[in-house]
Amino acid sequence: MERYYFDLYNSEHCQVDDQGQLFASRERARLEALRILQDIAIDEAPGVERLKITVKLRNAEKVQIFEASLTLDSAWN
Repeated sequence: MERYYFDLYNSEHCQVDDQGQLFASRERARLEALRILQDIAIDEAPGVERLKITVKLRNAEKVQIFEASLTLDSAWN
């Protein structure tokens, strides 16, 4: 098991993970990063016209190894 850190960035602020979570593989950690991204989008997307969310994944040495972003643009015609 290796510790991975998930740093979250959105349009208004960032949250740096200083505790991390244990995962059996980097692929499992990548899937968790994508799940986090989806959960945040579900919570924050209603009522906004523009949203950008980024999850940056760091390994046990705190080196960034993965990044996933989601951008939402919505507007009435």
